[in-house]
Amino acid sequence: MSVVYKLFTRVILNRIERTLDEGQPCEQAGFRKGFSTIDHIHTVTRLIEVSREYKMPLCLTFIGLKKAFDTVETEAVLEALGNQGVPTQYIRIFRELYSNFTTRISPFYDDITIDVRRGVRQGDTVSPKLFTATLEDVMRRLEWDNMGVRVDGRLLHHLRFADDIVLITPSISQAERMLADFDDACGKIGLQLNLTKTMFMRNGWVPDAPFSLNGTTISECSSYVYLGREVNMMNDLAPELGRRKRAAWGAYKSIEDVVKKTKNIRLRAHLFNTTVLPALTYASETWALRKQDENAVSVIERSIERVMLGMTRLTQVRAGIRSSTLRQQSKIRDAAVYAKSSKIRWAGHVMRLNDHRWTRAVSDWTPRNVKRTTGRPPTRWSDFFTKSFKERYDALRVSRTDRTHWTTLARERDKWKDCWRPLGLPDDQRESR
Repeated sequence: MSVVYKLFTRVILNRIERTLDEGQPCEQAGFRKGFSTIDHIHTVTRLIEVSREYKMPLCLTFIGLKKAFDTVETEAVLEALGNQGVPTQYIRIFRELYSNFTTRISPFYDDITIDVRRGVRQGDTVSPKLFTATLEDVMRRLEWDNMGVRVDGRLLHHLRFADDIVLITPSISQAERMLADFDDACGKIGLQLNLTKTMFMRNGWVPDAPFSLNGTTISECSSYVYLGREVNMMNDLAPELGRRKRAAWGAYKSIEDVVKKTKNIRLRAHLFNTTVLPALTYASETWALRKQDENAVSVIERSIERVMLGMTRLTQVRAGIRSSTLRQQSKIRDAAVYAKSSKIRWAGHVMRLNDHRWTRAVSDWTPRNVKRTTGRPPTRWSDFFTKSFKERYDALRVSRTDRTHWTTLARERDKWKDCWRPLGLPDDQRESR
């Protein structure tokens, strides 16, 4: 693709980006400033967490599309831009850019030229925005006002990250109807569902029922990798930590040659902290860490640390070398502390949100008119903060009437940072969003 062309479309995007973003609802987090995959991962895991604690029915349907960016019809894209308020002159520019568009293949000796009337161009900076605008135009036609799960008076029926879509319903029958509506709307603009990749997951309070689309049975799964994180209805972190272990080792292999050759301790630690640590702690902002999970993260990090230092577990035990001594030699960050500090930053960021997105709504959500059963609930995402502040207030002997809830403190950036200074977190890890 021509550099001049990409520069031109970048200029056009700068002029219409604000209009397109204002036309997107909070359900769409893909390719938007201020949004990330963590927004929707957090929302989904909190939904699972609350539904499990309060024994509420929850069914998640993960939709897969067939080559979505390559099959959407050009006319549907242009119509969507108009419906979302993009000025006519820019729509005319896109019409010119996408008219007389051809591709050339060479199966034998002669070139064959083919007209292209579908899809947005791969590698073009404006393509993701064009696709999400078209998908939003489809969603506006769907009558889902009475569908979904009620969260503080609002109905949450789906989440989108570009073409990664999950339907959120209290029953299979409702999910089946919504999937049929979505499939019908997509067919009108050239999109097709990939039924082999479309799956649903339900908790124990959703009655079993047939789930099909156009005669094809939709597969049920016990876990699903959503936006890079494995989720399940038990909210068990162990399978995800297994994936994080493989990702961390893969990241280490990419820097292994450099790490083994360099004698610069600071460079080696920097490579680990910027390559391996993010892979090991991806989406740790959303983790409901138990002590055993925290230990598992530390075990993974120490195993990679020993390899980086050229030492085996047996050698370490025989020599009587403590793990803290190895940490002084490697100079790398502690993964468990890194995960906690990421969660602290994220919690402060979420509590300061004021744009009505679902990330904020589910963070301190307590279902109305639903009584939780007796017994100790499973570990919640917020338990880390509740427990930390309780211990701190108890140590300072602060009366219950004078205690400030952590969600209130998190709304003030400076106060939130000051609360965590006693943890001794690195300066760049204390910075709130």
